[in-house]
Amino acid sequence: MTAGAISDRRGRLLLIGSVAVAVFMARLDIYIVSISLPTIARHFHASTSAASWVAMGYLLFNCGSMLLVGRIADAVSARTLFLVGYVIFIAASLLCGLSTSLGMLIACRCVQGVGGAVLVILTYTVIARFLPAAGLGGAMGLLATAGALGIAVGSPLGGFLTEQLSWQWVFFVTVPIGVVAMVLAWRSVPAQGGSERRLGGLDYAGAALGFLAVAAFVTALSVGEEAGWGSAPVVALLGLSVVAAVLFFVRQRHAKDPLVARSLLHERRFLLANAITLCGLILMGGNSFLMPFYLELAKGLSSGSAGLVLLIYAATFMVLSPFTGRLADRHSPWRLCASGMGVGAAACVAYALLLGSPGLAAAVVFLVSLALVYALFMAANAKQVLESAPSEHKGAASAVFGTLYTLSLLLGVNLFETVYSQAVPVQVTAAAGHAGTAAATGWWLPGFSAAYLVGAVACGLALLLCFGVPLLEQAAAWRPAAPELL
Repeated sequence: MTAGAISDRRGRLLLIGSVAVAVFMARLDIYIVSISLPTIARHFHASTSAASWVAMGYLLFNCGSMLLVGRIADAVSARTLFLVGYVIFIAASLLCGLSTSLGMLIACRCVQGVGGAVLVILTYTVIARFLPAAGLGGAMGLLATAGALGIAVGSPLGGFLTEQLSWQWVFFVTVPIGVVAMVLAWRSVPAQGGSERRLGGLDYAGAALGFLAVAAFVTALSVGEEAGWGSAPVVALLGLSVVAAVLFFVRQRHAKDPLVARSLLHERRFLLANAITLCGLILMGGNSFLMPFYLELAKGLSSGSAGLVLLIYAATFMVLSPFTGRLADRHSPWRLCASGMGVGAAACVAYALLLGSPGLAAAVVFLVSLALVYALFMAANAKQVLESAPSEHKGAASAVFGTLYTLSLLLGVNLFETVYSQAVPVQVTAAAGHAGTAAATGWWLPGFSAAYLVGAVACGLALLLCFGVPLLEQAAAWRPAAPELL
């Protein structure tokens, strides 16, 4: 049993329930706000691009602050930091609803993003620190179910609150949920501190470089398609991201007390597991962007009908995840990840070939297959990432995992968007807003097919990386113990 793990079953269930609420709330917040952005733009007489920073500001500060939060999580009481995260998230959400200008709303969303980063990192940290390793996969499966529920509920609830009350209520609604979650966290999360590492030597320079690398990359992805991937601003942002990332890793190798422990940077199993994460989630991000376009443009569905079809994925995923999570506790996680990625590659190829078939059968079968893919992959992958990190570095490991999780989804969105737009003939893109024209001419077929073939390639790369896990395990079994890095 993991050192510090909760021994009684009731305590473990209460802990899982508590962090599941945090996951639900974090996922709910993203989707409940996104659906209200057009209304927010009209309320403040702002452009769509300006209003998009309500979502982008949250994302930048959420993803950019994770490495610093992970370092803090390894040094302080998990319960204390969890409660601090809730306070930041709830207070910022309340202020978002009370905002009197778009600038104030964006600023509050940036602060809320930091609170959300704390909740995400602490979710993985407390599960890895206080649950037995043998039950980690099952817990991750339940958390994945909670996240899927938040996604499924978010858009419909956001639309209802915006239409029936006002856009402010998409922020107010998280306040009572957060208060309940705080009470659960106070009762369920042990008060033990982190490792013996102290906060006095926090690597603020490393934190700034990490934030700059992530922020520049995310911003480049968000404006790349509109401005052009070869445009000066996008090239400059990508270059800045690369330079900042290189300087960050150099800093981590030489800093006295780095954000990411050098032992993690030298742990091949940890690095490989995160590489699998990066490749494996590209399809999830890309499909979340492209599938609604396929249903509305190619099949002529309304937004409401398309949303109902997309619920097939969420519902199937919620049903399967608890079972596949328990499988990850009984079998090697890499086998489940490999199985999921193999199914994903095959499903993408089949879907790319059947996109032009009549009716919705191809889309429904693909969504069910995709739910199976990520039910097999998500819990098992999270388990192998966290198991590969020592207990004193679970916070940093969760931060690296959380950062790559978000970046891989964004990369998938932009990769699918770029491939799709490049494959569609320029002379017919003007008809993109007319479902009847799209369905009648079939101009959409090359773009959608090319994008899903890219998804198959990404799953194939993740599959190949999965087969590297047993090779590393065999090498580690034969290799003599290395001296501890200073």
